[in-house]
Amino acid sequence: MQHNKNIFQYSNIELVDLIKNTNDPDTLKQAKAVLNSRNLNSSQLTQLNIEYETYKRFQQKRKSAPLEPSEWIPLFFLPFFIPKPYWRKDDHFTASEIERFQKYGFEEKAKEAKRVRVLGIIFWCILVFIFVLFYT
Repeated sequence: MQHNKNIFQYSNIELVDLIKNTNDPDTLKQAKAVLNSRNLNSSQLTQLNIEYETYKRFQQKRKSAPLEPSEWIPLFFLPFFIPKPYWRKDDHFTASEIERFQKYGFEEKAKEAKRVRVLGIIFWCILVFIFVLFYT
């Protein structure tokens, strides 16, 4: 789990995930100290572990889920026609979406996004070809 926030700002579930999955002893010690400082009683800790298991199941389900229509429609119809804002000159929507999928471990979605983007490029090439063929 990568965050750009201070460990004290983590939710309880994020702390449990960090404790269970980190390999860094300093981070582990700090995460345990922060969780202990929140003074959770045993019933709250039990509930937290149940919520953590639910969180992990949901996370695994999302990793294996196919692209949602709201994710693949822009990738298909706008594979290279999205303007780049002047403040993000090196950013491209479809490329950054694929990078986001890879960064957060959604390998299946990343593969599907690449495939949809290629199909979108083919779609636009065929459309341009048909337009040129019929209007020249």
